[in-house]
Amino acid sequence: MTCSCRGPQLSCRIPMAIDLTGVSVLVTRASHQAENLCRLIAVAGGEPVRFPVTEITSLPLADAAVAAALEQVPMVDIVIFVSSNAVQFALDLLELRGLSLPSGVQVLAVGSGTARQLTARGIAVSAVPARCYNSEGLLQLPQLQQVSGRAVLIASGQGGRAHLGDSLRARGAQVIQLPCYRRSPSRRVDNKVLARWQEGGIDLVVITSASTADHMLALLGEDAGALLSRTAIVAISTRVADHCRALGCTGPILVARQASDPALVEVIGEWGNAPVATTAQFDEED
Repeated sequence: MTCSCRGPQLSCRIPMAIDLTGVSVLVTRASHQAENLCRLIAVAGGEPVRFPVTEITSLPLADAAVAAALEQVPMVDIVIFVSSNAVQFALDLLELRGLSLPSGVQVLAVGSGTARQLTARGIAVSAVPARCYNSEGLLQLPQLQQVSGRAVLIASGQGGRAHLGDSLRARGAQVIQLPCYRRSPSRRVDNKVLARWQEGGIDLVVITSASTADHMLALLGEDAGALLSRTAIVAISTRVADHCRALGCTGPILVARQASDPALVEVIGEWGNAPVATTAQFDEED
């Protein structure tokens, strides 16, 4: 599979002239990940409505897969972080185990947000995909073209996509999977927000991963079909949009041009026929 990102690369910017006044956007990310997107929606004049459907927690050192991966850290040649969560939880596990990344290791980040997290933790980043902030973008990096016989550690969530690891094994790499966190459906629903949604008070819902879609449907239960048939979905990628369709979402689905918060806000602005003019700088998503 090749990179399918559309259009030119977006920078850490959103158009200042996007006017989301009167537009209510349901933000379904885990609580600790929602702040930047909510801020950008508010800056554009919209109303971000927080409705976390996912809880993210660290896997323990005693987990068999974690322990096996950490044993091999001293021998790795390349480390890939596939999300900001992977940075936080993988580096925390390394510290708990008294380990650090080997000297001279190449560190790859899936996107600029992930790269910023690594830099903040004192880790030098070797490369970031230029356009596609996903597995396909990572696989196009020069550092991953000639990997036969090299040890590549992938820090990710439990049960994430297998495409990256499978592709690197096909190229001859020794792939070490470090599942460092788990995603699970939220245990509580915000009944006030749910009631507002049922009454037609939500215009769009943002879905940033396949697991987010799964967790949202689990949380909504029998209400899911009716709510998602009349509410536009903003998907962070074509893959996530296809997953929503496969789950039975029958309403309109908008797809961001890039896996970033500014790109999500831009497509929301297009949904509202907002004009585009000059730009202001903000952080991109991981």
